[in-house]
Amino acid sequence: MTPHTAPALRTGTWTVLSSRTTATFEVRNFGFNRVRGTIPVTAGTVEVTGGGVTAVAATLDLGALDTKNPRRDADLRKPRFLDSATHPELVFEATGIRRHEGWEVTGTLKLRGTSCPLTLTVAPPTDGGPGGVRVRATGTLDRAPLGVRAPRPMIGRYVRIVVDAWLEPPS
Repeated sequence: MTPHTAPALRTGTWTVLSSRTTATFEVRNFGFNRVRGTIPVTAGTVEVTGGGVTAVAATLDLGALDTKNPRRDADLRKPRFLDSATHPELVFEATGIRRHEGWEVTGTLKLRGTSCPLTLTVAPPTDGGPGGVRVRATGTLDRAPLGVRAPRPMIGRYVRIVVDAWLEPPS
């Protein structure tokens, strides 16, 4: 299999390998700077049937958010922003999956006790090692519907998300 050949996903539940999977984000700060950070993916699954990918779910640990600035991280965890003490997880569940070159996954992002829609574009899988695959999903989150409020010059409204997921095949 060459790196440009998408491996087939066999039927069953594929498991996200948390130790190898990263979720990164990027948001404008003070209008021109960009803040980048990571949020660990603690669990996730991709369900595949004879018709292809039919379900996607992931859980992320907001308490471990890291922007390489401990003071900013502590501020982001406060009730005004992510409220991670009360709601420690960010959860994504697919509500629709459309096949194209890879997939377009529409779903619901749950954060702070509320939810909003999120669409992710998933590139075709690549070889991820012994039987596994690697997928890359990208999307843009509008933080306003989630109640994450900050003056617009301070933090941009739209957050770019990139998930680099390694999937373990069904046993």
